[in-house]
Amino acid sequence: MFGIESLGGNAQAAVLVGAVLVEALVLYVGYGWLERRFGPVIKRVLQGRCAVLDMLLRRCSSTNDGGAK
Repeated sequence: MFGIESLGGNAQAAVLVGAVLVEALVLYVGYGWLERRFGPVIKRVLQGRCAVLDMLLRRCSSTNDGGAK
């Protein structure tokens, strides 16, 4: 797929390990951003403080001092 099969054994292993580490870093950062961005609002929905429709229409506040905006 990336043409690493033409490399030698050690180089192929190093490139594969590097690709897996880069993928893990991208997923870590991406999921961290998603959790930080949407986590508080989803938590409020799960706690029953905000309706799902309000969350989808962005009317659900992520603060603790009330219900939907």
